[in-house]
Amino acid sequence: MKADGTIVRCSREENAELFSLVLGGYGLFGIILDVELEVVPNRRYRREQIVVPADQSLAAFDEVLREHPDVSLIYARMNVSADQFLDGVILSVFHDEPSADGSLPPLQEPGMTQLRRLIFRGSADSEYGKRLRWDAETELQPLVAREFYSRNQLLNEGVEVFENRSSDTTDILHEYFLPRHNVRTFVLQLRNLIPRHGGNLLNVTVRSVDRDDDSFLRYADRPMLSLVMLFVQPRTAAGEAKMQEMTREMIDVAISLGGRYYLPYRLHATPQQFHQAYPQAEEFFKLKRKYDPDELFQNQFYLRYGMSQHVGAKAN
Repeated sequence: MKADGTIVRCSREENAELFSLVLGGYGLFGIILDVELEVVPNRRYRREQIVVPADQSLAAFDEVLREHPDVSLIYARMNVSADQFLDGVILSVFHDEPSADGSLPPLQEPGMTQLRRLIFRGSADSEYGKRLRWDAETELQPLVAREFYSRNQLLNEGVEVFENRSSDTTDILHEYFLPRHNVRTFVLQLRNLIPRHGGNLLNVTVRSVDRDDDSFLRYADRPMLSLVMLFVQPRTAAGEAKMQEMTREMIDVAISLGGRYYLPYRLHATPQQFHQAYPQAEEFFKLKRKYDPDELFQNQFYLRYGMSQHVGAKAN
């Protein structure tokens, strides 16, 4: 539903410009009433875990894909303990391995939730907890993990293990997209940058991102590697200020290496950083006002980066 109340159908072929803008448009172009999604089949996967040093992880990733064409899912997690900060990497590899009769493992509630939560949230409070968690994931997890998973089971992970229930701290997500050839340099800089700012990093997951040819305000205009980071920070003005300062420096590093940052999280980036990372943004906001001339649809993202530019304000 557009700002004038009319209802239109959008796709790659029909109202293609509006379709591109609505994808990753943060609700600025209208209200999505109905969606037709293309899904993939549920499959049975066999899990394999590989632990390698960070500087060997991309080569290991390539070798897995080259030697095993049956791989359907693969992602990596990095060591966040201080003594091996962003050095060790766990590659979780899922091979497509159908059963003889085509049956799938039954969908079950995730197991050992309380123990996993104790280990994960314990890593937020101490360096010992971070080392314990890495040891558990590299040594204990392969012994207790199931051999086979369905694709749906892998996506059936709730927030119970991870959610922060403290009134004193909050968890903050970051995500950065880097061209593959610059990921190592990015990680090397983070090894110094994050500790220097006192950042309390709980988790880093690395995934491969294909080029996006659909979204207008795209973060992947070519194949990228994505680093998803989870930080914990105090719920104080000082904690917020430190997170903002660290975030802006991390964004500068990503931009200098031809990368981008993920927009839906905290609005810590300056308008200058936003427009550097997303040079198509100026045209994006012009088209927003074409489809919504009265600026009916607004949010904090638009007020900070779009509307201020529209009225000629200068922000830092």
